[in-house]
Amino acid sequence: MQKRFYVVLMALVVISLLVAACGGKATPAPTTAPVATEAPAVVEQPTAAPVVEEAAFSVGQVTDVGGIDDKSFNQTAWAGVERAVKELGVEGVFLESQQQTDYEKNLNEFISQGKDLIVTVGFLLADATKAAAEANPDAKFAIIDSGTSAPNVKGLLFDTSQPGFLAGYLAAGMTETGVVCTFGGLNIPPVTDFMVGFTHGANYYNQEKDANVEVLGWDNAAQDGVFAGNFESTDDGRRLAEVFFDEGCDIIMPVAGPVGLGSAAAAQERGLAVIGVDTDSFVSAPEFADVWLTSVVKKMDVAVFDTIKAAMDGSLTLGDDYLGTLKNGGVGLADFHNWDDRVPQELRDELAAVSEQIIAGAINSRTGEVGGVAMPAPEQIFTVGQVTDVGGIDDKSFNQTAWAGAQRAMEELPVKAVFLESQQQTDYEKNLNELIAQNKDLIITVGFLLADATKAAAEANPEAKFAIIDSPSSAANVKGLLFDVAQPSFLAGYLAAGMSETGVVCTYGGINIPPVVEFMIGYQNGVNYYNTQNSAAVELLGWDNAAQDGVFAGNFESTDDGRRLAEVFFDEGCDVIFPVAGPVGLGSAAAAQERGLMMIGVDSDQYVSAPEFGDVFLSSVLKNMDAAVFDTISALVDGSLTLGDNYLGTLANGGVGLASYHDFEDRVPAELTAQIEQVIQDIIDGKIDAKATE
Repeated sequence: MQKRFYVVLMALVVISLLVAACGGKATPAPTTAPVATEAPAVVEQPTAAPVVEEAAFSVGQVTDVGGIDDKSFNQTAWAGVERAVKELGVEGVFLESQQQTDYEKNLNEFISQGKDLIVTVGFLLADATKAAAEANPDAKFAIIDSGTSAPNVKGLLFDTSQPGFLAGYLAAGMTETGVVCTFGGLNIPPVTDFMVGFTHGANYYNQEKDANVEVLGWDNAAQDGVFAGNFESTDDGRRLAEVFFDEGCDIIMPVAGPVGLGSAAAAQERGLAVIGVDTDSFVSAPEFADVWLTSVVKKMDVAVFDTIKAAMDGSLTLGDDYLGTLKNGGVGLADFHNWDDRVPQELRDELAAVSEQIIAGAINSRTGEVGGVAMPAPEQIFTVGQVTDVGGIDDKSFNQTAWAGAQRAMEELPVKAVFLESQQQTDYEKNLNELIAQNKDLIITVGFLLADATKAAAEANPEAKFAIIDSPSSAANVKGLLFDVAQPSFLAGYLAAGMSETGVVCTYGGINIPPVVEFMIGYQNGVNYYNTQNSAAVELLGWDNAAQDGVFAGNFESTDDGRRLAEVFFDEGCDVIFPVAGPVGLGSAAAAQERGLMMIGVDSDQYVSAPEFGDVFLSSVLKNMDAAVFDTISALVDGSLTLGDNYLGTLANGGVGLASYHDFEDRVPAELTAQIEQVIQDIIDGKIDAKATE
């Protein structure tokens, strides 16, 4: 009877719905169930209690500033939440942090929503997570890349030094240039752990293979390296990668989240390799699929999923840490993907063996110990950077000569050197800051015009070391490399006066600054001394010691200016010219060549550096900057370098001199040669002051 009653009732409901659907006016539904006219003697049934669905387990994730789609740690952690949503039926949401001040706000938002578990992503959220946990002891938290900080916090840690070690071994085995590199986003443990392992892995390869692969970007001994300073800027990633690639690196491991995608773009352009981090970058960033050699994988998605599952079934422990290792599968190396055919089987077998040694404890990827014994420390490679003046590295003068000293250091010492060219004076500060950011062991600036920029950089970076050519020390961390060029210029003036057939010699400068006019002062003094010693009357054009003024091109770049000034002097009878103006002087050499006249070079032996004008170079005044630079770098390497003082190159110590006569050897009279030899000795003995202008 009860069944018939409900059938009838359902029929009435259906009919009423049909009437409503057809547009008819439905009879208002009763607020209580209708009573039958012939009601049987049946006990009235109580109204059934409504079914209340159990609320879903809710999870909230607070990202670091890299964002949820960083193709790195935030995104990988979120994949673990998404899997829990799909397989466990949890409710999962995230809040992105645009800046670090968002951490507290986002945590409080999830706490106010009563989330069953709050997952925070990254070491930088440690303080905010701890504060929230202590203020809300009934809430449950899990934090990635930081240990537990309260009884209601689960730390999710990953020993990335282990797969980082494998990545370093792999990179050392795959490099074609013998140089691999790495850099970080910020100098924090979850970042440097990768870099420590990477460097130890490359060093272990060197030990096992008697190789000498160099690692740029991190020094395990100093526990310091190169960092972008953020986890967001792909431009920084490109910039750092290009610097490393210019230094010979062909495999790079950026530990910097999205910053590394800029490095991947730079590698793609050059056909080089990248090792990804956190997730399998071949999958997460397929637009750079051709560059991913492998990835150091932190299986944060698995750790997050397992933590959520344990929280749901009641087995989650708090106030302690999970540690992902090679042994438990929490970390590892991704597949080689597009590089699969290029990784030799022998190297694969070695990687498998190294992995087993790490799991067994025979290799400690954090300390570099093998069998409890530390690996021999790799030979320290000292890094040197040179900032040129505006003349450029190939000026055939002072920039090029200074760079020759750095090149010699690279050949003879454990040194890597690079240069940055200054196109204009406003580049000085930028180039200095770039080398400082690269943590160069020594920065060499070339020229008096860099004095102010060098001083400012040195004072702002007291831990950095600097050397400057043609300017004295200006700070406690600056070495001044000076040259008494008046001494060899005195010899040049004496030689020019003795060789002139017209009785007129000449000189001019690039810019009226002390390192230039010192040549011109010595040159005039040498001409005057020749006149005194030989009762001659050779005239000098272009400089006047009494007035301390003369002729200047106004720059160190324009060969047209050099030609123009030389032609004016030649028209006035000069037959031996001495331009003190860097590349400008090559214009004078061209003019001298056309007229069959003579020239004395400066800074380097220009017969060698500018052989196209070899027939005009009577000699050159040598500032042996290459020797000074080499000796300074050598002192850096052996630990004897002193700073806050000056080196002075003289005839006595070989820091300055007069070059050979080369094509003019047979034309310089023996008597004149003998006189010059005596003048050299008199200057060394102090009998002649090459700088005296009276």
